[in-house]
This record gives sequence, C-alpha cells and structure tokens, in this order.
Amino acid sequence: MRRGVTLVVVLLALGALAWFLLPGHKTPPQQPGLADLSSQSLPELKATFNRYSNDLRIVLLLSPT
Repeated sequence: MRRGVTLVVVLLALGALAWFLLPGHKTPPQQPGLADLSSQSLPELKATFNRYSNDLRIVLLLSPT
C-alpha cells in the first residue's frame, strides 16, 4: 500500500515537472500563431488560406460543447 502511494506521488511530481518544463503555447518561427475566428477576422482567414493554395492547409475548429 505504502509503495503504491509513493509511486503515485512520484508520478504526479514528474508530471508536474514535465508540464512546467515543456514548451507551452509557442509556435515555430515559420508558423503563424493561433487565431480567434470571428466575423471580423473571416476575410483575413480566407485571404491567408487562399494565399497558400499549393501547400498543405488545415483548419481546425474546436467547440467547447
């Protein structure tokens, strides 16, 4: 029992350390950052999307529901 608790504590500590040390919300220099989608930003998204028509393009829509 005591060994299992120790293992859980060590794993939680390692997980917290990894969460702290791993890079967070940084994008590579050649990649644009994430953008919020709204009715005002839609024309800019469309222009950017069409500008890279010969490259791989991915649009990811996430919903909180």
